[in-house]
Amino acid sequence: MPHGQRSLHSNFKQLHCASQSAKLQSVNTSERTRLLRRRMIATARRRTIADGLNGFTIEQLCEEVGVSRRTFFNHFASKEDVVLGIELGVEDDLLATFAAGAAVDPDLAPFEAAVALAIEHLHVVGLDRGEEALMRDVLEREPSLVARFVTATDRQMNLVGDALRSRFGWTDPADDRGRLVAEIIGALLKATAWRFFADDDGPPFEDILRTNFRLVTAMANSDSPAVPASSAPLSAAHSINELEHTP
Repeated sequence: MPHGQRSLHSNFKQLHCASQSAKLQSVNTSERTRLLRRRMIATARRRTIADGLNGFTIEQLCEEVGVSRRTFFNHFASKEDVVLGIELGVEDDLLATFAAGAAVDPDLAPFEAAVALAIEHLHVVGLDRGEEALMRDVLEREPSLVARFVTATDRQMNLVGDALRSRFGWTDPADDRGRLVAEIIGALLKATAWRFFADDDGPPFEDILRTNFRLVTAMANSDSPAVPASSAPLSAAHSINELEHTP
């Protein structure tokens, strides 16, 4: 190989390696951030169950987790928010991308797209059966958090509804389809969470969600009482018609 070609090939290889390294570093950083947030949430919940919400300070929580106050407030707005798992900005990029028609397959129908969005959200924030199960004990210990939890859930439904409206061009203020889809998928997620937390050794959350979506879709589109098999998971390529004909 001539010297010029070798030099060009070497430069291209270096650029490729640098690009791959940057991507890997980005993935590793995102994963570290996710794990840090989960650790902060789990620690805050355990402290709340043991000592009550007023039984520890943010400083004590930071010391136990091994982070600074500045790091804490980069991720959570308050002690209540870390206990409830309300993370700052964690959904902003995903919802904006979804609203613009990306994040999930652009050919998906509204309900399918909303389910796919929920699965993508799980990949971003993570979900641990043991950690999330602490929430029941937290709300029993601190009933005052229930109202804040409900408010946060309503806000999330509004944001998802807005993203659906933008994605599908439902721009008329009187058009409630975005909110309806968000609320229906929210109910599906609630039923899925009930099944997920009821079985410590059960399948992953997203597998249960896909199965439940198949069941609801089949019931909505058929008069037959037969229960469809839960074999193939919902993917970006599946449409409602495909789901109906999946054995």
